Amino acid sequence: ATPPPPRVARVDVARTRVAPRRARPSRASTMRATARATATALAYADADAGGTYAFEHETTVTRVATRDDGGHEMTLASTIAYPAGGGQPSDSGRVVGANGRAWAFDAATLRRETGEVAHAGRTKPPFEVGDECRVTIDGAKRVLHARIHSAGHALDVAMIRAGLPPTTLTPTKGVHEPALAYVEYKGKVDPEHELADANALMARLNAEMAKLIAEDGASAAAEMTYDEAKAACGGELPAFIAPDMTPRIVTIVPDTPGCPCGGTHVARMSEIQDFKMTGVRVKKGVTRLSYAIPGMATW
Repeated sequence: ATPPPPRVARVDVARTRVAPRRARPSRASTMRATARATATALAYADADAGGTYAFEHETTVTRVATRDDGGHEMTLASTIAYPAGGGQPSDSGRVVGANGRAWAFDAATLRRETGEVAHAGRTKPPFEVGDECRVTIDGAKRVLHARIHSAGHALDVAMIRAGLPPTTLTPTKGVHEPALAYVEYKGKVDPEHELADANALMARLNAEMAKLIAEDGASAAAEMTYDEAKAACGGELPAFIAPDMTPRIVTIVPDTPGCPCGGTHVARMSEIQDFKMTGVRVKKGVTRLSYAIPGMATW
């Protein structure tokens, strides 16, 4: 039987949603509360509304602007478009008005100072503040991004099962893009370890990932209080999460450590379909594990 994994938190750079819990908020909390007054509701994180698999969403225009570089952008009261971050690329899609007017956006970006998600396009949006509209995204791209991102989180579990827990190699960041995907870990495999050889390590991780995909475990994501999140992530949280935040915690498969993450993920591991390691690089005390799944350019 596989021993239970050590409860050590993964440090993930993906965004987390926050909400104040103090009766007398600090200055930082007050600034966050002010930002929320204009913040875009992140409908893609709402599992009850479809979560990862919501490709259309009804909303309202809150701002239309021309950027300094001559580009155009628009913000909405709520959106299903994932703004680039945490190693995951943004969604792209269209905004369609009640009268049939349509506008394409190439990317979405989170403005941390206001909490708004800016949808950026090449042409001026044919909308005004207050207009009702429907935002649609490229569903195939969304699902591919979610599969790649989930595979990166599952790789952390495969490392634990391979006998390389976070106390040995601590996951720090990742890139989860169709052209390139990897997870970096602080530390390196001991030269005397049976998996010190790169080919042996890749073969073992391929085998562990194959098992995880076959087991078809279900992922889960939920906003938690600081103490709940700390417990779910193994007793510690990254320094960027303050005690008055309620981070979104993703547990990629049951009974494994969660981590703060604002990205989109598949509901079950079988959706990853397949997995292969494509490289191991060790440099300046950091181990980078590169990987690919079906649908990626590197597959």
